[in-house]
Amino acid sequence: MVWVVKLEEVIEGEVVSCRKVMALDRPEHLESLEDLGLRLEDGKAFLAELQALVVARQFERDQERRAACAGCGSRQRIKDYRLRHFDTVFGRVSVRRPRFECVRCNHQGCTKRTAAGLCGRSTPEFDALRAKLAAHLPYRVARDLLCEMLPVSGGVAHTTIRGHTFAVADQIGHRLSEAASNGGKSPVASLTLGLDTAYIRALPGHPTRHVLVGHVQRDDGVQRYFAGVESQPTLIRTRLNQLGYRENTKLTVLSDGEDGLRSFALAATGAPIRPILDWFHIAMRVQHLKQLARGLSTRGPTHAAATAKIRDELERLHWRLWHGRTNAVDVSIRRLSKAIGAFRRYRTKRKAREASRKLWVMLYDLKRYVRGNANIIVNYHRRQRSGQAVSTSLVESAVNHLVNRRMNKSQQMRWSTHGAHQLLQVRAAIINGEFEQLVATPSAESTADDKISLPLAA
Repeated sequence: MVWVVKLEEVIEGEVVSCRKVMALDRPEHLESLEDLGLRLEDGKAFLAELQALVVARQFERDQERRAACAGCGSRQRIKDYRLRHFDTVFGRVSVRRPRFECVRCNHQGCTKRTAAGLCGRSTPEFDALRAKLAAHLPYRVARDLLCEMLPVSGGVAHTTIRGHTFAVADQIGHRLSEAASNGGKSPVASLTLGLDTAYIRALPGHPTRHVLVGHVQRDDGVQRYFAGVESQPTLIRTRLNQLGYRENTKLTVLSDGEDGLRSFALAATGAPIRPILDWFHIAMRVQHLKQLARGLSTRGPTHAAATAKIRDELERLHWRLWHGRTNAVDVSIRRLSKAIGAFRRYRTKRKAREASRKLWVMLYDLKRYVRGNANIIVNYHRRQRSGQAVSTSLVESAVNHLVNRRMNKSQQMRWSTHGAHQLLQVRAAIINGEFEQLVATPSAESTADDKISLPLAA
């Protein structure tokens, strides 16, 4: 059974041409599921042939239009022909494109006019697809996926995909800067900025480097993620301006207490900020103490009573720190000195003695951590009741999605500064749900204004 696919060109409701695309030969009697419908290779061949016919006809029409000189209106003569190659989602198409020359305009000294928008070698849709795949997959895996699923025949080398991904990242950064310089969203009274760092492996011979990951949120719930390994102040300022930051906006910075993160925010804004110690880092230290207390011995009555007292006191310590009491660790150490000492005074196994000693060391580490950040510890309970952010848990999640899944834990790749920074711009745009708007061509921006933001875990 043979199927013939034809392509009709319709202009103003009238069929002006009809061309055969391809003939498909499929068995009439189904002996197995392998004979059912079209195969992947048939579909790829059909799309490639259809793309070649459509592009050839478009250039024929364009040649007729450009035959008339745009300056004087007279018919131009053909200077020569040049073969142009265009990489598209449905394969590489080659076109024998003429170059025109107007004799009258050349005598009058007029400048030559070239066709706008045809100076590249690949379509914007193909560039965006390659960048989106490279944001989720290694460059070589993205190449293999494109070759497997689409009839692409050019522009799929891993180095080419990497280069076009960097070009898309430059376009994203340029459009974000334009949006920020134009005012971005309406000014807001306050913004919350969460900052954290992540480690990535550097290329041989390069120093180890850290990635800055941030999360900016408005009072109305609008939020944006960003990440980068260079130009951190500029990166932070761009995102803040995009969400409506002004000189009189109150900026609250949540971090793990590291002075370097707060200095980035100060350099980006040049204005006073309100630093707050992230509750997530305090809660994780207390949680480690609770987990260690659950493993203490309860065999003898003395040890059982001491373990119960330690567990109750750690719950009170959690509550006091949650309400911003910076002397909570000192109080807990005084109350737990006898209970922890009970594991050393009586005959116990070595494992139980080591657990009590480790608990004591962790308590003093928590004491030093709270004392060193006492000036940026607040009443987290009151902030949460008022609807304000108290934790950078969203930033911790962003570190996992932006950095670890693609660049660190699962892939174990090594990165240059420029390569890591450019890829992070693309990944952040995808997570923010603004990739289509930032990489859309001017003619397609009107159809890509309202996009649904994907959840962070998507």
